[in-house]
Order: sequence, then C-alpha cells, then structure tokens
Amino acid sequence: MNDRITSVIEKVHHGLGQGGILDQIDKIFRKQQRVNLFEKLEKLDNKDIDNLPVILYKSILPNGKKQPALLRFYLPTWKGHDDIFWHSLGDFVILAMHRVTDVEFDSTRGRIKVKYFPKIRGRIKYPEDLRVIIQKIAYLVDNEGLPTDFTRFRRMTERRDSLGEMSKEQAALIGAALKFIQIP
Repeated sequence: MNDRITSVIEKVHHGLGQGGILDQIDKIFRKQQRVNLFEKLEKLDNKDIDNLPVILYKSILPNGKKQPALLRFYLPTWKGHDDIFWHSLGDFVILAMHRVTDVEFDSTRGRIKVKYFPKIRGRIKYPEDLRVIIQKIAYLVDNEGLPTDFTRFRRMTERRDSLGEMSKEQAALIGAALKFIQIP
C-alpha cells in the first residue's frame, strides 16, 4: 500500500497534469477504476445480458469539439427503478467514458440521456459501443455486481458552479502526500 501511494505521488510530482494534486491523484485512481470496470464488463457473457434490453432510440453526432454527441437510450426493464440505481448507472457510465459532459435520466419512463465527446481511438468510438457498455453496467447493477454507493454522478450534479467540500479521505490523502513531497 505504501509503495502504491509513493508511486502515485511520484507520477503526480514528475508528470504533466491539469488541476491540483488531488485532481491529479483522482485522475490516476479513476484510470485504474476504469481498467477494473472494463475487466469486469469483458467477463460478462452476451447470453446473460440479452434479458436486459437497452435500445438506442436517438443519436446526434457531435459537431467537432464544439458540441457533444447526444445519445438517448431506453431501458424498458428499468422503468420505475429507484433513483439510487439510476445514479449508479450514471456513475459507471461516467467512469467508463472519458469525456461525458452530462447524464440525465427519467426513471418513470426508463430513459437515460448521455452527452459526450467521442474519442477517435479506443474502446468507445460508436453509439453502439456505448449501448453495449450501458447494457452490461445495467445488468451488473441489477444483479449487485456493481455497488450502488458510487457518488461521481451525484457530485457532478450537486457541485456544479460551487466549491466542493473536502472529504475525510481527501484530507487524509493530502496529509500522506505532504509527508512524501518536499516543497521548496
């Protein structure tokens, strides 16, 4: 554990990055979470997820780097699901994709809307790729393969245009980081 913290701090100290030290540490941590999520998604058998349909019913392509793509999905088996499950689905969609600008859902109608800037290379290039990812995430959330206490989506909506308060974990991480970093 101590070696991991040291390696993360060294990456932050010697690498290029945007934001403060917590933002850079968070990015490294989220990258590893993304890898773990995709490993879990790749293990799923297509036969398992066939019972949970996810229908892409609207797709608007992005306008370069000026306007994000807009995708709307319908999850008929998720109609009426409690918001905690929709929040979890939104959290993991944000984690799986790099450039999400907004996620909205309507639990009573079973619909989710995702705005994002697609990457030119990588796993998620086309709307169909995202549909399959959402289907697999929804299956794992439904079957308790993914936790529902992840809070990225909620923080995104709650902290828009405001300063977020530092959590206990963040404060502890800063304290540990300051022991390793020598500030001139």
